[in-house]
Amino acid sequence: MEKKHRNHNRITKLTAALLMAVLVIITACGCTDSGAEKKTAEDLEAMRYVQLDGDTEKEISSLLSDRGREYFELFLAKAGEFEYEIIDSDKTGSGDAQAAKITVRIRTYDFAEEYLKTWTDFLEESASEKYDDAVLYEKLFKNLSSIKQKDYLADVVITCHTDAEGNWTTDAKSSPELLDAILGGMLGEIAGLAGTSK
Repeated sequence: MEKKHRNHNRITKLTAALLMAVLVIITACGCTDSGAEKKTAEDLEAMRYVQLDGDTEKEISSLLSDRGREYFELFLAKAGEFEYEIIDSDKTGSGDAQAAKITVRIRTYDFAEEYLKTWTDFLEESASEKYDDAVLYEKLFKNLSSIKQKDYLADVVITCHTDAEGNWTTDAKSSPELLDAILGGMLGEIAGLAGTSK
């Protein structure tokens, strides 16, 4: 039992690291805007597209079969299908010192629920067999890429400021709450499981 807990801890940490690494954002270049809402929308659109850094690419390649890699890429595409709506905007300041709190509602697939279900099923199925990380990841990304309904809903506050030139900037790309919402609560689920397992 203790070995399973250690394996679970290692898997959850590795999964979280992989997911955070794939969320290296491809930023839009040369964008200027006239408002916090517009910049928030631009940053959210830029977050639909992800690319792997070199280390993550090697890690994925060593872990997954060709089929597993296909499932992983399908999952990445699905993660970019989130919907969003700006539901509130609270602006303060004027001139060169403006700030805003933009509340965004994210609707996407419930990746957290599927992650937990896949992990639980894997533990039950491998109770008397050798523990195989590659099997778990292939199954996980297959199941995550197969979800059909966008049942996950979360409201996230994005903080915006004007810079010295008067252009708006946001914390969207560095917000752990937003990344968790885009990934359907999965990062929070992974962190919770890693924190409670011994």
